[in-house]
Amino acid sequence: MKTHHIGRHTLIYGDDDVSTMIYRGPVSCDEMRAVLATEDLSNVPDAVLLICDMREFGGMDGETRRLGATNPKPAKRYFTAYLGGGFSMRVFVNMWNRATNFIHGEKYVAGFFEDEASARAWLLSQREAFEREDKH
Repeated sequence: MKTHHIGRHTLIYGDDDVSTMIYRGPVSCDEMRAVLATEDLSNVPDAVLLICDMREFGGMDGETRRLGATNPKPAKRYFTAYLGGGFSMRVFVNMWNRATNFIHGEKYVAGFFEDEASARAWLLSQREAFEREDKH
């Protein structure tokens, strides 16, 4: 396991290939740059598994969202499990995924969960299904 502290936020790369991003308060542009700098784009798996803990998320401005959105996305599929996302977060994520998938093909899949164990189990099952699908 590898842990990065980025301002008030924490990014954990798990031994089971599930990463966890814990947000605490608003995300600044500098913090987004630091998060993106932790990514090893030369060694990205086909399926990226991420838990986003939004229970203490304080939002981000448009410039910060754009910075995150324009970062290269070399994986074939991105599975994201959200913890604590309220109604507006769910609407935003679903709209974002639909628009992005329309442009880039079916690349982004999201789910919303009440606890980390359920989120992790869903992510691992999504990867397993993706790997079976990808072999054919």
